[in-house]
Amino acid sequence: MTVENDMQAFYDSVLPIEEMPNLSKRLGKSGVERVRYPKIKDTSYQKGSVNIDNTVLNQMQYVSPNTLGCPINEYIENAASFNIQDSRPLNINRLFNILQCMEVVNTREVVKMTQLSEKQARKYVRAIKFILPFLEREFEKDH
Repeated sequence: MTVENDMQAFYDSVLPIEEMPNLSKRLGKSGVERVRYPKIKDTSYQKGSVNIDNTVLNQMQYVSPNTLGCPINEYIENAASFNIQDSRPLNINRLFNILQCMEVVNTREVVKMTQLSEKQARKYVRAIKFILPFLEREFEKDH
């Protein structure tokens, strides 16, 4: 057996996160979403929808949510509360998960990851579209 076959056998033997209630409770909703998403992701473009190439995917791997004084966090927090049509802000951890896990951001993939309605998923896509240029500029400053 090759290493690839060994890894596939390991992944096949692991229970789905939904069947591990204690771990699911400990991880919380956004943690479960992050664990579940790699098995169901689809990096193809969605026809008839906004498709955003996540140009900060690699850089976002080194950013943690809720870090005080981090400009990246401030941009994401502001984008979460910028939603004018709704009084409730978007979930900051979900925005981080989207930016850290999705190569192509579109409504279909946000629905897959978060299990939100399409209407709610579109709000997250709009927030990512709004914030991405600011994050790109901020990461360019660091280099």
